[in-house]
Amino acid sequence: MNQLIIQVETPYISGTPLDVKIRLYNNQNKSREVVISNFTLQILNNEGSVYNFSQKDSVKTTLDALASRLLFDLRRETELNSLRSGEYKVIAKAKVNDQEVFAQKSFTSVEKYQILVEGLLDFYLVGESMKSSIYIVNNTAAVRDLQVEYVKLSLKEDNQIIWQREFPIQSKWPEVGIGRDIKVLEQEFSFDHDGKYVLTTQCLVNGSLTSVSLPVVCVRDYEKDLKKIKIYSDAPKQINVREQVAFSVYLQNTTNKDLFLMLDEVDVNLPPSSLGYQRRSVRVWLEPYSQYEIFRFLPWNTPAITRPGVYKLTTKVTCGSDSKYFESSIQVVE
Repeated sequence: MNQLIIQVETPYISGTPLDVKIRLYNNQNKSREVVISNFTLQILNNEGSVYNFSQKDSVKTTLDALASRLLFDLRRETELNSLRSGEYKVIAKAKVNDQEVFAQKSFTSVEKYQILVEGLLDFYLVGESMKSSIYIVNNTAAVRDLQVEYVKLSLKEDNQIIWQREFPIQSKWPEVGIGRDIKVLEQEFSFDHDGKYVLTTQCLVNGSLTSVSLPVVCVRDYEKDLKKIKIYSDAPKQINVREQVAFSVYLQNTTNKDLFLMLDEVDVNLPPSSLGYQRRSVRVWLEPYSQYEIFRFLPWNTPAITRPGVYKLTTKVTCGSDSKYFESSIQVVE
């Protein structure tokens, strides 16, 4: 009748906030009123408890048929961002109408030095330059001195290296915090012909070799209108005014070919709330039948929804003289 669902990403990368959510699911095909009490949560590793939470007070709520309700969000209670490498277990318990429900789920924590490449565009035109900045992120469970020996960059086309450079760094950054980054290099490369490429970045950090490969594409032309795409959203039809929600707005490629778009403007609003989002000069690469997220409503945006009623999610995308409009409704209830 009642089921606890634990949501946690695995592997978890140390140095980033651990995201754990507990939801209560109603397995019955009808709406029910329930009383929830004695909620507890533990995060454990093989050495013992890492985090404990308990809520003894009773809460009365309504569970919709075959739907879930958020009971617990770790990031609202505390920030855990320095878990050492290893196996962890999340254990959740609660009483629902005096019946005890229980769930557990395991996840893995990984410590590493991570490469972050910033500044890449979705696509380039022939003759344009690819400019990017290389950062090293301390995704470990401790403040560390970072000794970077070198950065090696290579660009492949059809599995053949067409450009490669190695940059000696030989520098040390002291006491880099957990989840913090350091900028180690800026690079530039000019495209003289169209094609699909793979940019690989390698760094030797504290004697450990780490790398990342990213797709890069160069084209001669791009779409001048929006005829081959549609807009849609996964926004819920109904939510509780106190519920934290997340949803997105997407562009959908309706063809079996790559689409390259230069959007003049993306405009998203959620009246009667004051939430508004505008972005200009957006390059979009849509692979065949793929989707592209152009807006995301995150839990910390929830204060924009302050009272019950009908909220209109409106999206307008403009490309040259063409534009497309999308609208959906969200019913917010007490």
